[in-house]
Amino acid sequence: MSATTMTAERPLGIEVPRGIGLPGRVVISWSTAGGVLLGGILVAAMTLTGQLSGSGLFFTASGLFVIGAVLGMIHGAVLGFLGRDPATSGRDAASALARSALYAIPAIALGWLATIWIAMTVVAIYMGRSLGLLGVGIAWGAGVALVAAAVVYGWRAIRNAYGRWPERRTGTVVVAMTFAALLVTFLADRPELWGIRFRVTEVGAVLLAAALSIWIAGPAVTMALRLLGRLPAPHPNPTFVRPASTWKDTVTGLLVGLGLGILAVPVAGPSLATATGTMGAVVTSVSEAVVNEVLLRLVLLTSVAWVLLRWQRVRPVEAVTAAVVITALIQVVLYAPGVMALGFPGPLGATAFVLVTVLLPGLAFGTLYWLRGFGTALVADATAVTAMALMLL
Repeated sequence: MSATTMTAERPLGIEVPRGIGLPGRVVISWSTAGGVLLGGILVAAMTLTGQLSGSGLFFTASGLFVIGAVLGMIHGAVLGFLGRDPATSGRDAASALARSALYAIPAIALGWLATIWIAMTVVAIYMGRSLGLLGVGIAWGAGVALVAAAVVYGWRAIRNAYGRWPERRTGTVVVAMTFAALLVTFLADRPELWGIRFRVTEVGAVLLAAALSIWIAGPAVTMALRLLGRLPAPHPNPTFVRPASTWKDTVTGLLVGLGLGILAVPVAGPSLATATGTMGAVVTSVSEAVVNEVLLRLVLLTSVAWVLLRWQRVRPVEAVTAAVVITALIQVVLYAPGVMALGFPGPLGATAFVLVTVLLPGLAFGTLYWLRGFGTALVADATAVTAMALMLL
């Protein structure tokens, strides 16, 4: 039998996969583009606008290139694996990512060269030498091409990953809502980056909200929705409406939220009158309520209940009760630094404040979430903070 015939008769299923596929292309393009964007284009933009000194550009650009390349490689590896083509198995995708490391070395080296030339744009313009301007122009063209390739491959992977997401409709709405809430909160009080005491700008607030929504809220919501499907029925409804119960759930949330808001005013009013006595503070409070319900109820409470049912072998009622209480106590711990900053004259006032504004609402919202669904808990939380803020105007 000839070698040609043997090759033709070889089963396709045992062939060794070659190439790097879409996962490898994503990780290579994203690592290179991340370095070019951070070390080249960002540095050039900041030097041209006078926000960065032109001294030490080589070391600044090289350092930022390494940071951008590492971040791009990490994100590209995750996206490449999740966004693999439907015909590619997880094992083949992992192998493609491993093989892509060999191709990434020369690609990153070329990206670094383009980055250094792009970062030197201000120097080339100042010197006015035609050879330098030509080199910078070529580098800009290469850098734009690398970023364009990352966008193309990334978009294809995102479409594949989104199509593979079973809970994509509910998850998309929840993540988008989380992004809007984080954006409002960050724009109202722009946060400082941890450890470097740098307060982000308006553009930084948008980027930070997007990053937290995509890389933290997105995976957390995906995990919570997946765990909800594995909980024994009846379990919370993750959507905003339940068939034939929309108005009942809405009214229930409104009444519970209104009652909690009214109850909190006599105790919390003197301490929060300045902080919440504006319409802008009402919007910010509602945004914080959205984040609380997504992270504390949908993600944390669901996860605790699943762990208790899966590993402790307790009855569903016991698991739910414990999950509601544990989540409320964790909320108290998270709010403790803010309560201490209000400066209560004694422990009694601080204890009463925590009880009526954090612990009791946390228990109520957790109970509503499990019995009536995520939408009801969200309506109740938003109504409570809105009612309290409006009564303090």
